[in-house]
Amino acid sequence: MTEELKNLPYLTPNEVAQWMMVSPVTVRSWAQKGLLQAEVTPGGHRRFRREEVERFARQWNPQGNKGPLRVLIVDDDRAIVGFLRELLEGGDYQTVVETAHDGFEAGRKVHAFAPDIVLLDFMMPGIKGSEVCRQIKQLPGPANVRVIAMSGYLSPENEAELLAAGAECCLSKPLDTNRLLKLMGLED
Repeated sequence: MTEELKNLPYLTPNEVAQWMMVSPVTVRSWAQKGLLQAEVTPGGHRRFRREEVERFARQWNPQGNKGPLRVLIVDDDRAIVGFLRELLEGGDYQTVVETAHDGFEAGRKVHAFAPDIVLLDFMMPGIKGSEVCRQIKQLPGPANVRVIAMSGYLSPENEAELLAAGAECCLSKPLDTNRLLKLMGLED
């Protein structure tokens, strides 16, 4: 969090989005789902108490960056899976990576591997990424797993579908790896 945000008692959705490195749409989604408590101004705008955002940030990353980050990559494109695995395992990042190549395999791996983050492709054979995301979010234990969706065909409709299913954000392919690493908390 920047020094200027640390001194503000209330934050706007855009300021929260900047702090958490997500889109303002994701912040509004968290508020609508009751995950992040907001107060509404007389003009109808959401404002977030700084303390509430700090609480949510700790909950969002319960390990406080302690221990390796467990990442499940789900994509039917083996080249992308290989690229992401190399990116996450090849640097100085504290990560443990597992992969799945379809939604059904992803479901099994979520139970067995217990990831902190799922990097999830939208278009896969058999079952769409949005349905995989919805199923992950409905599970009793892994419901707090962070899902970052990816798509080579990211339209506003696809993005809305993924966010409604519980994804925290959607990234277009080819991936902006710097943004991805920041979202995952691996880079500043």
